[in-house]
Amino acid sequence: MDKIVVFETYYNPIEASIVKERLIDSGIQCFLSDENTITINPLYNQALGGVRLHMFERDIAAARSILQDEDVQINLDEVGEADADEVAPVEAQSAEICPNCGSAHVGYVHATKRRFGILTILVSLMFLVYPFFARKTHHCFNCEHEF
Repeated sequence: MDKIVVFETYYNPIEASIVKERLIDSGIQCFLSDENTITINPLYNQALGGVRLHMFERDIAAARSILQDEDVQINLDEVGEADADEVAPVEAQSAEICPNCGSAHVGYVHATKRRFGILTILVSLMFLVYPFFARKTHHCFNCEHEF
């Protein structure tokens, strides 16, 4: 039966997850311990000793060679230039047109002018709370007109 050992300890759970996935993609079976605890409460990081990466003892040499391989790095500049047209977000045009300036750069958002009705103001003053209801309106982001 193979022995499971702690290969490495990480104090950053994200880095530990990246290393784990790189090893799994290379065919080495491994798992992390204390990852969820440290992610939820980072103050436990020192108390628990960090996130530990476990693997079979027979795979340690292969894991070291995989993690030291620098040829695996991806040049993001080359990928970004080739796929720029495919990844570019498509701007959604609003169906509303601003009556003031004719712009289509309009959104349905919380009002900036006359946000609260009189009933909302009275109830919030009576209970000493921040107003609980704000009007929504169409807002032109070019001329700041609300309609």
